[in-house]
Amino acid sequence: MKMKGKWLLLCVCAALTLLLAACGGNTQNNADANDGGAAENDAAAESSGDTPENAAAPEEIAEPENLDVYNCKLYGVVTDAGQVVSSMEIDFGESKKITGVDDETFTVHAAASTEAFREGTELESYGDYDIDRKIVKTETDGQKVVIYFDESEGAVLAYTSGARNYPADLSYTITQNKPVMLTAADGTVLNESYTAKFECDNLVIDDETAKFESVIIPDGINYQFYNAGDDANKLVVWFHGNGEGDLEHSGNNVAQMLANRGTVAWASEEFQDILGGAYVMAFQAPDTWYYAQKDGLLDQAAEEIQAVIEQYNINPDKVLVSGCSAGGYMTTRMIIAHPDLFAAAIINCPAYNVATDRGGETPTDEELEAVKASGVPVWLVQGVTDSVVATDECSRRLFDILSSGVDVSETEITQELAQNSDFTTYETPDGNYKLSLYATTEEDQLRFAEDYDQDGEMSEVLYSSHWSWIYSLKNNPEAADGTHIVNWAAGFIAD
Repeated sequence: MKMKGKWLLLCVCAALTLLLAACGGNTQNNADANDGGAAENDAAAESSGDTPENAAAPEEIAEPENLDVYNCKLYGVVTDAGQVVSSMEIDFGESKKITGVDDETFTVHAAASTEAFREGTELESYGDYDIDRKIVKTETDGQKVVIYFDESEGAVLAYTSGARNYPADLSYTITQNKPVMLTAADGTVLNESYTAKFECDNLVIDDETAKFESVIIPDGINYQFYNAGDDANKLVVWFHGNGEGDLEHSGNNVAQMLANRGTVAWASEEFQDILGGAYVMAFQAPDTWYYAQKDGLLDQAAEEIQAVIEQYNINPDKVLVSGCSAGGYMTTRMIIAHPDLFAAAIINCPAYNVATDRGGETPTDEELEAVKASGVPVWLVQGVTDSVVATDECSRRLFDILSSGVDVSETEITQELAQNSDFTTYETPDGNYKLSLYATTEEDQLRFAEDYDQDGEMSEVLYSSHWSWIYSLKNNPEAADGTHIVNWAAGFIAD
């Protein structure tokens, strides 16, 4: 059964009230700061004694009546670290024009909660928050005001003690701190000191995620699906990492699309141009890919892939597969179990060495030899060191088996953007097997160029040394001849 239509992350809509004073500082400990202020005021009142009879009573500031109410829209973007609310749009209406707006005009308060989902469970959340969003710029264009946020905060997923990301209920509240000028469309001044109320439905609009439809398979494996159109005859299959599996049988089928760019990147204009048009299936594990063998996930996934191939007239010789971490483990297991299903594979930091401890089976040398026997070309990517799954026991181990008996070339690549980690690519003479290892810092992290403050300038961001898939999803790994990883994969399914 299919659930079709644009994907909008639906979150609980909280009641909104207008606050005339700006909210507290830009911190997730806002409540603590407010409590401290209240205690200080109470202490001052106690030390002053009784109020003299002739003393004026404190003046209560009343909220202006009959304020106009405007709707706000939230816009999201899937960053390398997952989807965040990146901007907000206020529409004052076609007949109006707003001026005099700057970054201090509004305070936007955001709360993300998984409390309703966790009720009745022992789960804890490490990702719920209650903050004022950091505003990095504000733009006006006639009737509309767009507020841009720092993209290093405002996540739509919360990581839980169940070792899974889960969609949080969002609540956005807007406070107007100072008046703006309201004019008619022709410039006639309607109000030189205009104040209004604002409401937000807390839906997140994201053009990239909207390309996908949720496909629910009863007693099977759910997936997000990108329809590339009748002219396409290729397919990309993506297996997510362990943190994006389903949680408590929720059937959310979105965490794998929102936690990183592992789903949406394949439907991007850049990747689709390289691939020449390709459908995309992004599975969500019912729990974890480590249960692939004991829960029959390998055959189930293969059956669903075959069904899509038949339904959309995809050439069975033009199917690519990719995965990261636990998904890299699943990708490897799929090649071993179904060696004729895929034309090429991109495997990121495959979690072989931890598989047995997490309910799976660490591949034996004989099983990894079966990957070579399948003839499926493989490009592996990982950090030189990896704090989650050991590089020598994972990507290096498979590459050593794939490249056994042949001379391997080694090419050091210096990044065009200095904020990114440099890397070295190893490859066999036939070009069928490659390994790119990214330099990690002394603190065992990978470096990435990001523009989270949306100022057009790249800044260095440090992430876990395990997150090497970010580079693959940017088409960054490069061979000695200058071919990048997605272009290489596309070569095996070219028309």
